[in-house]
Amino acid sequence: MFVFKLKVRAAKILVPIAAVMSVVAAIVCIISMTNIMSAAPDTATCDELGAYTLNVGDTEQQLAFLSKFKITADPKSKKTRNVTIPAEFNDVYIEYNGLQKAIGLDLSKFKGKAAQEVTYAVTDGQYKFAVLLIFDSRVIGAHLTNGEYGCKNAPLTKLWTDLTK
Repeated sequence: MFVFKLKVRAAKILVPIAAVMSVVAAIVCIISMTNIMSAAPDTATCDELGAYTLNVGDTEQQLAFLSKFKITADPKSKKTRNVTIPAEFNDVYIEYNGLQKAIGLDLSKFKGKAAQEVTYAVTDGQYKFAVLLIFDSRVIGAHLTNGEYGCKNAPLTKLWTDLTK
C-alpha cells in the first residue's frame, strides 16, 4: 500500500503551475490546428482532369497549370498584384467561389488571407485573360475574363467554354 502525503504549501504552488501548463498546451494545440487547416492543398480534382497539382512556384509552372485546361497564355503579359480574400463573402464572392468549385477549388478556406493575383493574356479562345489566385505557391482560385467591368468571369474548364461559344 502506498500513501502519499502532500503538504498544503506544496499544493498551493503545484495547482497554479499545472493550470498554467494546461492553458499553454491548449494554446499550442489551437495554433497548430489553425496552421494545418489554413494550409493550401497540393492537389485538386475536377471532372475533366481528375486530380491535378496546384503547385505553381514560378511562371513556367503557372503556364503549365493553365495548359492543363487547354489555355495558352503569353508569359510576357504576366501582371501580378497582391489581394486579400474577403473575410465575409457577399453574393459576388459566393458566385465567384462557385466558379472555383467547378474546378475542385474552394476559396472559403482562405477567407481574410492575403494572396497573389497573377494575370496572363490568353493567346487563343474567346477570353482575353486568365487569372490565378495564388497562396503559398499554390493555386487557390482561377478564372477566365474579358477584363471588362461587369463582364462575367468563367471557370477554366473547357466544358464551360464550349457551352458559351
